[in-house]
Amino acid sequence: MSFSLGEIEAQVRDLLANGLIGNSQDFHAWIRMDVLRKFREEPVFSPEWIPKILETMVGTGEAARGKLDPREYSLSAESPARKKPVKKEEYSVLGRTEFQPMQYVRSRLETFLRSNGISEDIIVDLTIGSIEAVENAVKYGDGGTVEVSYSVDPGKSFKIRLVNNLRDLNLEEDIERGKFSSTATLMRGMMVMQKLFDKMDLEILEERKQALFLAEKKIA
Repeated sequence: MSFSLGEIEAQVRDLLANGLIGNSQDFHAWIRMDVLRKFREEPVFSPEWIPKILETMVGTGEAARGKLDPREYSLSAESPARKKPVKKEEYSVLGRTEFQPMQYVRSRLETFLRSNGISEDIIVDLTIGSIEAVENAVKYGDGGTVEVSYSVDPGKSFKIRLVNNLRDLNLEEDIERGKFSSTATLMRGMMVMQKLFDKMDLEILEERKQALFLAEKKIA
């Protein structure tokens, strides 16, 4: 599926408007992911377009370079494309590391939390816990869709929900390949999340071969 420069520029604008923050390689991966997820076809376009589009947007004031890492780009505070704060977001990513799904969720989640006035200390805890969950969904998933949903309710609680398809797990083979140093590492992420969330549940839906992750934390 071929894309024109104008179509790729629109894709970049849409990613920035949704709160994505990353370098040009990240945006390239996310565009590929979105097209594959929607149309099941690999997009055809020049990767050199992405940094040129981002630099042009910096020049017009639509995008800004990162303060800590100037190679990263985000929507500028003055951009008219900046969306009003919402209390809930739902989207999906592809659970393959080549598409940078952890960075996708991390940046979008942080933007969502900041727009809702959550303190930076709590944002750090929620981001670490949530990305541990996303990483597990990618690690043990089949590389397909990971459904992501999170919200801030009126009672000042943060809730997150993830659903992913499971692949057949061969623990010994994964250990031999160096993916896990020991069986204890399977529980590391769960232990981290239990400390960072007030409530947490991981349910294996056997009939669907899916994992359902739910977590909640008071943020008042």
